[in-house]
Amino acid sequence: MSFLTRLLLLVFLALVPVCALEVWNQIDLRRQRSEEIHEHARQLLSLLGGEQQRLVEGVRQMLELLAETSAAQALDASACQALLTRTGARIADYLSINLAGTDGVILCSTNAALAGRTIADRMHVRAALESGGFTVGEFIRQRHNGKPAMPFGLPIRRNSADGPPIGVVTALIDLGWLERYLSEHPLPDNASLLVADSNGTVLAHVPASSGLVGSTLPQRFRPLLDADAVGTARLLGIDGIERVFAYVPLSAGVRHIFVAIGIDHDAAMRGIDDALWRSLIWIAATLMLGLLAAYLIAKRHIHLPVTALIAATERWRSGDRSARVGAVDGPEMSRLGLSFDALAEDLDRQMQANEAASAALRASEERLRALVENAPHMMWVNHPDGTLEFVNAAFRAYTGRMTTEANRMEDLHPDDVGHVQAIRARAIAVGAPHEYELRLRRADGAYRWHLSRTHPIHQGGRIVAWYGGAVDIHDIHRARDAAEEAGRSKSRFLAAASHDLRQPMQSILLFAEVLRPHLTDGPGLDALGRLQHGLEILKGLLDGLLDISRLDAGIVAPQLEEFRASDLLRSLDDAYAPLAQEKGLDWRVVPCQTTIRSDRVLLGRMLRNLVENAIRYTDRGGVTVECTLQADHLLIGVRDSGCGIPADQIHRIFEELYQIENPERDRNQGLGLGLAIVRRLSDLLDHPVTVHSQSGQGSLFSIAVPLATEDRAAEPQPAEAAPAPPERGETRLAVVVDDDPIVLAGMESILHAWKFDVIAADSTDHAVESLERDGRRPDILIVDYRLRDKRIGTEAILRIRAMHDPAIPGLIVTGEIGTEPQNDALRYGFHLLHKPVTPRTLAAALSRHLAGSDGEDRTAVADGAGRPSADL
Repeated sequence: MSFLTRLLLLVFLALVPVCALEVWNQIDLRRQRSEEIHEHARQLLSLLGGEQQRLVEGVRQMLELLAETSAAQALDASACQALLTRTGARIADYLSINLAGTDGVILCSTNAALAGRTIADRMHVRAALESGGFTVGEFIRQRHNGKPAMPFGLPIRRNSADGPPIGVVTALIDLGWLERYLSEHPLPDNASLLVADSNGTVLAHVPASSGLVGSTLPQRFRPLLDADAVGTARLLGIDGIERVFAYVPLSAGVRHIFVAIGIDHDAAMRGIDDALWRSLIWIAATLMLGLLAAYLIAKRHIHLPVTALIAATERWRSGDRSARVGAVDGPEMSRLGLSFDALAEDLDRQMQANEAASAALRASEERLRALVENAPHMMWVNHPDGTLEFVNAAFRAYTGRMTTEANRMEDLHPDDVGHVQAIRARAIAVGAPHEYELRLRRADGAYRWHLSRTHPIHQGGRIVAWYGGAVDIHDIHRARDAAEEAGRSKSRFLAAASHDLRQPMQSILLFAEVLRPHLTDGPGLDALGRLQHGLEILKGLLDGLLDISRLDAGIVAPQLEEFRASDLLRSLDDAYAPLAQEKGLDWRVVPCQTTIRSDRVLLGRMLRNLVENAIRYTDRGGVTVECTLQADHLLIGVRDSGCGIPADQIHRIFEELYQIENPERDRNQGLGLGLAIVRRLSDLLDHPVTVHSQSGQGSLFSIAVPLATEDRAAEPQPAEAAPAPPERGETRLAVVVDDDPIVLAGMESILHAWKFDVIAADSTDHAVESLERDGRRPDILIVDYRLRDKRIGTEAILRIRAMHDPAIPGLIVTGEIGTEPQNDALRYGFHLLHKPVTPRTLAAALSRHLAGSDGEDRTAVADGAGRPSADL
């Protein structure tokens, strides 16, 4: 669209609202005129309708007077005829009055010749006798002369208004007279007056027209006759002219008479319509003159100067830098032309400078291209959008072909294409350097690993190219893979060997405790104590190493659930309050009812390791377990008043076997694996651990645990009925199930030493059979989790409980630290110990369960039974 066309369109759009406003005003005037026509029709109707009512009311009064005369009351035909003859001269000739008995025979009439005739079949006569009141009849023709008439009837009653009719007096109005009477009233030009009865028969029409009186109104008038109130309507009249009718329906005004006055709508609107057309013609002329004036002015003062400017611009584009506009018509256009000329001068100077700079840039690019082309390593240059510009000779020699943008991804191993494209797309979008490892195909078809790095080249604040290179790291990559696979194999081996390593260790610990009753005070008992202490240190080292190996091997899968933090803190309080009190430390667990989402067992292991470290390295003061809400996490902190950690060693405390100020590796200070396990579990659960500590001022270790989606109360566990405690002095019965003969013998021996009767079995079936023969209720069930023939210890506990009592305490002692034993223990309420279990740990667990079952205070089941270890 040209500039001139747009300008004319702008003028047109500016004039259109003015024209539209004028048209709307004319339309509004036309609407107002139409409303005035309706109102005028209603005013005329109120005048002529009143005349009609007065006429009917006069007839009614005349009939009532006649009905009350003595001649009418006596139905005396001669007296009545004398009365009507005397008064007939004073009655208008358009009105005929008759008096008849109930049989309809005329007794007297203003026309004496009608006496003796019957009018019993006339509707107005029957209606007056039946209704007992004044009646306006329908259109009729008089029988003696055939003239159309509008009848009225009134019943005659003797002496009492409530008595039965004894006759009827009627009146007939000549409709020809009525039409002449109505035409004498002044009406507007082209107006019409219409009167009809209840059947829609025309009684009168003004202006008079032959054949209309007595005809039936068209069906379009029926809604007007049946209306509920006076109103107006626009429709075609019976004379074929569209009119605005104001009407009185049959139910209003004089009942059973329809009156309507119509005004010729087109004639009434002709003046306003003529004014509307004149206005439209004037508006169109004004619009055309405005557009013509705008066109002439724009052509002279805008179009020609702009054309000159465009011509100069096109000459510039074609290479004619001497093209100028100069001064043109009008001050504004002259300034525009001179500004263009100044701009052309500036552009000419800049283009000359750019050509010189471009020549220098081309020379620089050629040098860069030569350097890249002859570089000994594989290199390439990309366009600013990342598409390939060229590769150097070393790249072509390696791949054995000319690589282009269309086939560049064919040089890559198919498995690396998606990864490389994703990294390139993200980096190019933000203009950042990027690198990645990929396999490139050599000319002989072999793929070798390369490290690719690509950097942007900036000039003038924008990227003008990308420069990249690739270095062969195939041998390094292969050596790294071999080292990683060796590490994974080691971890898998240690994790798989966990059960086999724990079993003999378990039997050694148990048999060592069995020896205690057989030794007296002296060197033998001291040696046994040293042996057990060494075994406990070996157990802790084995637990830590195997746990780390399992975490490194990736065979520990977290089982996330939502639970109250108070459940976890309560178990910590039960396990470590005695240890802290034994060491003379203040111990406090801050109550916390917040619901969290984590792995209950793995999070508990993290907290136990932190609490054990805090108690071990704190000699005075106390240890506190506290909780703090922070955004969408709960910070569970372990705070101590111990020796603290130097700032330069905080980053090393999570390393394996690293201990501060323990170069001699004193095992009484721990093994240096607890925090290494915490770090691995933190990564596995995505629970960040933070440390705040100063040397000599204690430490605070905090674990960030996600909050549950909904803070809900922990579900109550169903209460179980406690079994009846055995009689005092009665030997307790323990059932032990383990498929390892050495562990089974060790467990049987130590339980005998602790004064238990023992049923030892290597399978669930054997244990059940032995119990059936024995007949007693067991006091404790101690089972291994993984048995022969793919059976599990959970089955043994459940079957024995079903035989005797669902509240028999169950204890699973297993060398497997997977999630299945943990889940079963939580589901059925068992206690879980991981082999190797020290006699002190086993004794503490038995004491706790048997005391709870008996309803007594906690008591040791064996001499020297200590408090629970970190495995509980």
